[in-house]
Amino acid sequence: NQLRFRELPDADMKHFLDYLDAGKPMMVVRTATHAFAYSRNKTSPYAKYSWDYKGADARGGFGGLTVGETWTFHHGGHGKEATRGLVEGRHRDHPILKGVRDVFGPSDVYGVNADFPADAVVLMQGLTLTGMNPTDPPQLKKALMPLVWLRDYRAPSGKTSRILCTTIGAAADLASEDLRRLFINAAYD
Repeated sequence: NQLRFRELPDADMKHFLDYLDAGKPMMVVRTATHAFAYSRNKTSPYAKYSWDYKGADARGGFGGLTVGETWTFHHGGHGKEATRGLVEGRHRDHPILKGVRDVFGPSDVYGVNADFPADAVVLMQGLTLTGMNPTDPPQLKKALMPLVWLRDYRAPSGKTSRILCTTIGAAADLASEDLRRLFINAAYD
């Protein structure tokens, strides 16, 4: 899933949610934390999946429900500060991280909310750099943010989907060989 601010027809959205309700795995990449934006059909039964939904049953819409986070802000300066991925030490032996050590992307680090889910398994943290090059030093005034994590989503059917979420993964980020390796590992995990 690499959607961003989409408002699908209800029949198409039903197929998407039926997939999740079946307990199937999913990768939620970069902008997919804010995959849906319902502005035209606010009475749709799927409007609660809009990224900016604030109801008690789906804070943050699709991203909030599934991966525990919707898009809220650019933590790094958009177009000015790149991202360095740092493997979370306690999970360095996770199969998704096999052969993954050097992740860099020219897209910026996304911020996460203070109520980031405690049940998320953070595999990689995002370090904001002071510029757009892989050799630029870190931006020491900005905290690390979760960059790659796993989370189990329990669907209304009672089935559980394992979801990998990354807030790195824009087209330019895919020049990083180790990021591509991470996605391949995740597909086989």
